[in-house]
Amino acid sequence: MSSLEDYARPGFDPDAVHPDVRALYEQTATFEMTITATWHFPYSLGAGLASRWTGRIEQLNLPGPGGDSKRVSSDLFTLAESAASTDPRDEPRVWIRTDTETGEGVFVAIYASYVEDDERFVNIAVPLPSTNLATVLRMDHYGEGVSLTTDSPTGGLYLHTSLGAFKLPAGQEFRVSPVRDSAVSTRTDARNGADVLANQRIYVLGLPLVTIQYAAIRESHA
Repeated sequence: MSSLEDYARPGFDPDAVHPDVRALYEQTATFEMTITATWHFPYSLGAGLASRWTGRIEQLNLPGPGGDSKRVSSDLFTLAESAASTDPRDEPRVWIRTDTETGEGVFVAIYASYVEDDERFVNIAVPLPSTNLATVLRMDHYGEGVSLTTDSPTGGLYLHTSLGAFKLPAGQEFRVSPVRDSAVSTRTDARNGADVLANQRIYVLGLPLVTIQYAAIRESHA
């Protein structure tokens, strides 16, 4: 995003967010990340098969059950004017994360935002074969960091198809903190040298599907 100030509202003060966390959102391409994933029962039973599919399409390409962590780099792009003009959201940007060891795509999404009732929400579109998955998140404080959650009246995960958009029985939450804040947990081996830590937990039908752990380090510190 251009500036975290765009999300200011009563109850959320961007100036209270730690500079490292703020930099992750405003200077995203200057960070590398190490990603680990913990799959939860009963969904873990099918996670290995799903990981083979996501690896093949190089999208949502998380480490599988028992898999090694992935170190990823980030590239960000603005949309071409012809595409941006047809996107009703504000400031859409493409964020591509790539496995630095294999060169495979890990995650590709178009990040943007919109305002509703004087509050700005994060809106993320993830392209998938013949469809896309959209997430609407509300930003709030989490210690010196931020939380982003689908737990709001307009939040949620939506599947967009040729027949229309459908809200899924799923949700997710991000908790992002400076590394000194132990409220966010990651594997010890992934924390080394990190500036920012984040946990992302995804739920389906009220049960945890996967917890994704991010350790982000500025390239100047690498």
